Amino acid sequence: MPKETEQQYTAWLLYCEAGSIQKTLRLWDRVGQSLGETWVEFVDRIGKKPSDTTIESWSKKFRWVERKDLKLTEDLEGLRKKAQEIKQKKVFIIGEIFWEKLQALKKQMKKGEGASVDEIKKLWEMFRTEMGESLGKHELSINEDEQKPPTPEEMELGAVIDDAIEKFYDRNKTAKK
Repeated sequence: MPKETEQQYTAWLLYCEAGSIQKTLRLWDRVGQSLGETWVEFVDRIGKKPSDTTIESWSKKFRWVERKDLKLTEDLEGLRKKAQEIKQKKVFIIGEIFWEKLQALKKQMKKGEGASVDEIKKLWEMFRTEMGESLGKHELSINEDEQKPPTPEEMELGAVIDDAIEKFYDRNKTAKK
């Protein structure tokens, strides 16, 4: 932010880590303990720990709460992009390996040698899983727009089928007794 000093910016970063002003002050104390000798150089750059009221005034003046939310949003978006890149890279690598194995299998078959399909099947399943596709051999989908109520003739046929099924099971029950 404009007119924000290095010490104020550092305090804001600590606030982002801690989540509240009181926790920021406690964290500031612990940072000095954990850094050891480097703390001396760190203190020279950012100064000594500010008071509670100073931190509170900085928080209001430099809109720490809003900035923290904005930073979290940006960090989350960065993580999403990174995850997407990792997924794309993984799909690409698996696709490349799958292609290479298919080429090797093709050469093997041209030579007249037998080929194991199990490895290819596993790679294919990995590839489809990474692409978010189904591993099943078929998919069932129902188009709701094409659904219509049965006609009177279909209702009559359905009743006849239900009666036939009922009679069949009744006969089986009496035969078992």
